[in-house]
Amino acid sequence: MAWAEAVTALSAALIAVMLVICGIGLLFFFGELRRLAAELRRLTGILDHDARPALLSIKTMVEDAGKTVAAVKNEVEGFSGTSRGLRERIERAADAVEDRLLDLDALVDVLQDEVEGTALDIAAALRTTRRGGKLLRRVRRAIAARRR
Repeated sequence: MAWAEAVTALSAALIAVMLVICGIGLLFFFGELRRLAAELRRLTGILDHDARPALLSIKTMVEDAGKTVAAVKNEVEGFSGTSRGLRERIERAADAVEDRLLDLDALVDVLQDEVEGTALDIAAALRTTRRGGKLLRRVRRAIAARRR
């Protein structure tokens, strides 16, 4: 039976070495996760600081421009002394400008949705990182409890 004890001891030693190697790998992995989380927090701060005011400013500008186009269109329609051809051309130009402004407004809405989606993705990544840390703590506690 001496060979069975030797195989058991060798297996136990091999398992211990593999656990130490995995533990070292996990230390490097979680160090990198910590660095990534800090970078994600920095990126979130930049997006919140720079992109949000710009998007709000563009949206306000588009709304103001839409009101201006509507006012100009009403004034143009009020001129009864102008020739019909000139009036029709001005109305077509106002409609084209309004269409472009609506397209620009839609673009701003899409950009705002993308920025909000990115912020949510970053928050989800941070939450996942925190959950991974909790899982690692549980594994450490379980290992420590087994050693006792």
